[in-house]
Amino acid sequence: MNLTIHMSPADIQATDPAVEDIYIVVDLIRATTAITAIFDQGAQRILAANTVEQAREAARLLPGRLLCGERNVQPLPGFDYGNSPVQFSRANLSQRELILTTTNGTRAFYACPAQSLRLAGCFYNARAVTAYALDCARRQHSNIAIVCAAENNYFALDDTICAGYLAQEIQRQEPDITCHESVTAASGLYQLYPPSKLAAYCHSAAQVIAHGLSEDIDFCLRQNGSFSVARVTGTEPRTGLLILEPVDSKFIPANS
Repeated sequence: MNLTIHMSPADIQATDPAVEDIYIVVDLIRATTAITAIFDQGAQRILAANTVEQAREAARLLPGRLLCGERNVQPLPGFDYGNSPVQFSRANLSQRELILTTTNGTRAFYACPAQSLRLAGCFYNARAVTAYALDCARRQHSNIAIVCAAENNYFALDDTICAGYLAQEIQRQEPDITCHESVTAASGLYQLYPPSKLAAYCHSAAQVIAHGLSEDIDFCLRQNGSFSVARVTGTEPRTGLLILEPVDSKFIPANS
């Protein structure tokens, strides 16, 4: 079994990604942390839109869903929610369906092979998502790739550091896994910039703080506070949006 980290969606698109591999998508600040918080609050599913126009059209076609998202941290006019994990963590989302579009995170799910198993990873669900990914990879005899959402396809320190932490969790649970040198690089950055230092050096964090959402940064930097794991289960025929649903907790190995 091999482990690789792609520093941006552009990296994965430049390779020949295997459909049978397991992909953990990371947009630490804030999409994949928000997705985890949404499922903590009992949501039924999230429909991930690549563009604002797709999200609005999907809401028009199938009313009753919460319309959520942002562009460059700013909430979008007419949307019910932005992309704040803190806000989602305080909302009653039981059995709700949400449409979500974000600047970088939702796009990264689309960059992975269409039929592959795609999971949402972050600090907040690190042990759970890595345990589930490993369990699936063992059963499928496949490899694992961590995909950083990055920032407009450019390197993002926060996503890479989170990927390094996830890689360490995978190595802890599967010591014999073969790691690409990208894992060495990301793990080294995690040692240099642990969560306690990350916000001071991270452009994404600075943007969010500048918009008065510093609570979101604190939330995104929490480690292993959730057992929620979101996975892409298909594409909705009528809207073309990716469907994300929570993994049943009974399928998440106990060592998480």
